[in-house]
Amino acid sequence: MPHQRRIFFEAIPAAAGQGAFAKMIRRDSAAYIGDPRRGLRQVGLSRRKALTAAAVWLHDRDDRFAWAAVAVSMVLFFYAVAYAFPHDRLIAKQQEQEAIEQGSRTFCEKHAMPFGSREHTACIEDLIDIRANERQCTLADLGIF
Repeated sequence: MPHQRRIFFEAIPAAAGQGAFAKMIRRDSAAYIGDPRRGLRQVGLSRRKALTAAAVWLHDRDDRFAWAAVAVSMVLFFYAVAYAFPHDRLIAKQQEQEAIEQGSRTFCEKHAMPFGSREHTACIEDLIDIRANERQCTLADLGIF
């Protein structure tokens, strides 16, 4: 054959005859190599070969998955710090306050002080003082104050 032109890559003729230049394929083409990682799927893979192929596919893209995991983790972290934790703390504090108020009301009504009376209000104020003193004693025992 006379001198063949080489354009940027080494190629082999796919078929001899007229128009052979148009049918040339690259040596590093997936069709020539038959590598499943380069685009060709193998038909009838066994389970072990399929798992191996999946592991190879993940290994080839491990940096991308790692950076995607870092990005998702950062978004979830900032969501938790900025919104979820303070919101949950506020809800817990409100629920605790409601439980204390309900307990105080039940205690005072149990001791024959109807809701809304002056005695009931004094009883609730006394319970608030008792709880505050108890909290101060607990903190003092722990060495915080």
